[in-house]
Amino acid sequence: MKHSDKQYRCVIIDDDFSSINILKEYISMTPKLTLVKSYLSPVMAVNEIKMFEKIDFLFLDINMSISGLDVAKMLRDTTEFIILITGHPEHALQAFSAHVDKFLVKPIPFEKFLTSVNQLLKREIR
Repeated sequence: MKHSDKQYRCVIIDDDFSSINILKEYISMTPKLTLVKSYLSPVMAVNEIKMFEKIDFLFLDINMSISGLDVAKMLRDTTEFIILITGHPEHALQAFSAHVDKFLVKPIPFEKFLTSVNQLLKREIR
């Protein structure tokens, strides 16, 4: 399979249903991405994702019952790229200490989503 044909496995964790729906739409509009599962509960997500084969992209909210920063640390070894998505830009410095790959502030236009995904994929190819 050519590298460009690869499908990248995605998971969404966000306690806001409307944010999940927006990300599902963006993933469906990006041919190389495939949604594996979405979660409203970070606890359920962490328990299940540890049993998955490696995830390529984790789209993760910060402000949930368990901080997305803590979830990122727990799932770092099972995830290639972690993109934190939040309405709280003040968490940016903390996000990078959790070794996330991108930090996006809601609301996110599709173009910004796509640019971020493509930047990470270009980094992977190198």
